[in-house]
Parts: sequence; C-alpha cells; structure tokens
Amino acid sequence: MNGPVARWVHRVAEVTGIAAAVVHFHRYSRDGGEASRIGRLLYRVRHSPLYPLTVALLALVSAGTGLYPYGPVIIAATVFAPDRWRSSYLAACAGAAAGGMACALVLQTVGFNLVDEWFPGIREHEFWEQSAYWIGRHGAAALAAIGALPVPQMPALIVSALGNLHPVAIGLALFSGKLVKYGVYILATRVVLSALHRVGEMVDPNG
Repeated sequence: MNGPVARWVHRVAEVTGIAAAVVHFHRYSRDGGEASRIGRLLYRVRHSPLYPLTVALLALVSAGTGLYPYGPVIIAATVFAPDRWRSSYLAACAGAAAGGMACALVLQTVGFNLVDEWFPGIREHEFWEQSAYWIGRHGAAALAAIGALPVPQMPALIVSALGNLHPVAIGLALFSGKLVKYGVYILATRVVLSALHRVGEMVDPNG
C-alpha cells in the first residue's frame, strides 16, 4: 500500500481516531502480547493443543442446540489466533457436523413429541415451511445449502430429523455447508486483519 492511497488511509485513520487502536492491535499482534502476565497467559491459550478442540466444542453446542449463533465465535477465534485459522476452520466444521448429528440422533431416538418442548415456537419460525419444502425436494443437498447460508439452520435440522434423514447424512451435509460458510467468515476476517496490519505499519512510528 503506497502512494496517495496510503496517505489517504493514514489520514482517515488519524481523523477518525482509530489510529491509536490500530497501533495497539499491530504491536500486540507483532509482539505476541508477551510483555504482561495476562499477555503470556493468552499466548499460551491460543497456542495450546486444546484450542481447536474448544473451537469445535463451541460449534457442536451451537449447531446442536441453537443457543447462540456461531459466526461471531469463529470470527473471534480467528482474530485471537490468526496463525491457527486452518485448524480452527476444520474444527468448527467438524464440531457443527457432530452437533447436528447428535441433535438428529436424539430427536429420532427419544421421540419427536419433545420438539415443541425443547424448541418452543420452532414450527412457527419463518424458515420452517421453506426448509420443509426444500429438504422435501432435495434432501441432504438442501440442508447443505442452508448450512452454507447466513440463516438459522435449526428449523432445517429438525425438519431433516423429522424426515428420517440419516444422522450421518445430516452430519455430512452440515460439514459441507459449513466449509463454505465458515470459509467466507475466516477469509473476510483475515482480509481485515491484513488491512489492519498494513495500516498499523503506516501509523506506528516504532513499527
């Protein structure tokens, strides 16, 4: 990033007040946050072998229960440990697949009369009928497409289970869909991080 564009970006960063924040981010990322006790702790956490497992576990709970959206989680995981995006990516996809399989297996084993108790109002969700239509026509392929879109997947997951789609097929469909969805999230996050580093190199006189 050179020439007039670089000067313009530098000026915007200073005028908007984000220059100081960018410098802090740039220095922390460059130095690994090793200067403080908390920094050293966070450094060990993001380099721990258990880090991808944590990412996978959060994906499993999100996909299997619908308690929270996972997009912000995978973005935060990439920001926190950008060098481990590959393992986080695969762990997130595998976790989502496992969560979907577990949910479908439980519903098909325990009984569908608990759907309204576990997921109140799910049958009135705006995506319920649409999910039922597309999954009825295309099966696991439709579930994979829904899993790749930034829309709630729980209605589609329950419809797939109600339709006796095999849990393994559900898991494979979700894994395929999340490869696309999480891949886009991670790619966008890495582009933003790269831009922040470039701006940080411009506004940090000690960089």
